[in-house]
Amino acid sequence: MITENGQAHKAEVFALLDISCRQVSETYGKPDWDTWTNSDYVSLSHILFRQTHVRISPNTLKRIFGKIKTDSRYYPQKATRDALAAYIGHPDWDHFVKVQEWTVRRAVRLPDKLVPEETMPTLPTTTHLPIHSSPKKTKRNRWLPVLIAGALLLIVAMLFVQQRRSSSDLAQLICRNPLGENPHSAVFQLKYPNSPVRSGAYSILFGDGKRERLNANDSLATHYYERPGRYFAVLQRDGMNIDTSTVYLQTKGWTVTANMMHDTSRVYPIEVAHLFTGGRRSVSAPEAARAGIDTNRTFFMEFINSHPTRINGDNFELTTHLRTSPDRAGVRCSQIGITVWGESSQHMFEVMRPGCAHWILLQNSDVQKSGQRDDLSFMGADLRSGGMLTLRVIDKQAAIFINNQQVYKTSYTKPLHRIYGVKIRFAGVGTVDSFSLNDLKTGSVFDGSF
Repeated sequence: MITENGQAHKAEVFALLDISCRQVSETYGKPDWDTWTNSDYVSLSHILFRQTHVRISPNTLKRIFGKIKTDSRYYPQKATRDALAAYIGHPDWDHFVKVQEWTVRRAVRLPDKLVPEETMPTLPTTTHLPIHSSPKKTKRNRWLPVLIAGALLLIVAMLFVQQRRSSSDLAQLICRNPLGENPHSAVFQLKYPNSPVRSGAYSILFGDGKRERLNANDSLATHYYERPGRYFAVLQRDGMNIDTSTVYLQTKGWTVTANMMHDTSRVYPIEVAHLFTGGRRSVSAPEAARAGIDTNRTFFMEFINSHPTRINGDNFELTTHLRTSPDRAGVRCSQIGITVWGESSQHMFEVMRPGCAHWILLQNSDVQKSGQRDDLSFMGADLRSGGMLTLRVIDKQAAIFINNQQVYKTSYTKPLHRIYGVKIRFAGVGTVDSFSLNDLKTGSVFDGSF
């Protein structure tokens, strides 16, 4: 095997560590660990402890993955490496290393006896050879570390190319009828363009909180969408995202739909004339009750305006003055959520009364945070008497303002491109006094601003 102590062989040691990091990030479900935030390291630390019973702190993980820079490359202790190996399906680190060396031998056709079977021995050098060693044997041993280091670096490159190639061999999720009105029955097809069916546990996350498990031989799946909006259906294999398909249900102006917590089988459209643009700023509890909502339970109202625009989802400003639900049965956190749909992703943030931050969700394209694992207390505000919310995005730099005070700023990498609609979601009864959305570069205004 390869030494972990000799300074001359750091390239081999860290090549193996890089391979393990790549496989850990793939198992975690987010292969590009350069984009990981603090919450990813906290989440991965919890997952590793739950699955391996070895506690690896988030800071240790940051050192392993290079998030925290040190004077010399950090190399974890054996117990930590064993836990990483166990997480990606190996009994321990030694087994992981043996698998990589077997891959090296297969790739460069090294004889099996060239790499000894002991656990991490120091590779021989000429200074450790017996005085009567032959020059031929000395020469072979002198070049052995170089050969193995080169082979390992070759394998890292081969694995990267293989990963890029294999992404085109995975199943694809195709929606046959992605455009529709509300409601809409979408038909999804699984395709395997460049390879036979690959075994595994397949699932589709439809983007509306529901999912369906499939097997590798299923080629069709259907789903009933009950609310207008833009949905990003995700195909998973063995828990890893492998493809995404978009479904888009458009509206004619503003609509309102209500639903109750723990009742995932039904939604309740509420017919309201002249909503927002005609002077109506809210929907009353009696109107929700007439539509079928039990207003003594926790219920939500979603105001949606879904249509294609020319507004750039990476350079815009959204401002709204609103009032969240007053105290009533089933409403405790008095929350408000705002979603802006883009071509391939979305912006979404929630504001709740202080003390309810545990339930807050926050997303700016590929940057996602949850109050269950992140401190989002800065998104806590009591808006029952009214308040101003602003989302400003400039060149993929997103900032959130509550009552004209900036509370959050982040940058993201995956562009939204054009905006395809917005959603305002209240717990209980809420009021929208004003709403504006405009492109910061062209000045184009959202049709539905008031």
